[in-house]
Amino acid sequence: MRWADTIANLLAQVAAGLAVAMSGFVALSAIMRYLFGAPFSFTEELVGLLFTAMIFAGIPACTLRRSHISVTIIPDLLPKWAQRQLDRLAHAVILFFCIWFGKLTWDYMQLTISLNARSSGVQLILWPWTAALPLSCFMAGLAALIRIAIPYDLSKADAVHRGSQ
Repeated sequence: MRWADTIANLLAQVAAGLAVAMSGFVALSAIMRYLFGAPFSFTEELVGLLFTAMIFAGIPACTLRRSHISVTIIPDLLPKWAQRQLDRLAHAVILFFCIWFGKLTWDYMQLTISLNARSSGVQLILWPWTAALPLSCFMAGLAALIRIAIPYDLSKADAVHRGSQ
């Protein structure tokens, strides 16, 4: 499990770095707009791509750490063994979604490569950005498989937060 935690930490750091870069470009755009009358032409498109990459870099880490937003009103009322089974079921649904969405994003990435697709404004190459989507689905699916096989220690979750309190 240590290797999975290491990868989750790395992906969380990548997501944080992308968030910092995104913030920097937004600040640069605002400075350029108010000081020089016009922002750089690439900042709007690049910020959107950075945002997408940030979200998809963070999904596998959140899945492994069980830190997604969740509604726990019903699960909190169940005994611990039932909570673990419900958690496994939830991760099975995540796994199914990752397989389905991963296939769609893989096809989309293949299309952007074959068309040499570029963004509409400044013609940024899109395939590196679309490659983040199937990679994220694969990693999140792997994290869901790990959580099905090795359930999250619910006592840790209780120490961190309880949704119904």
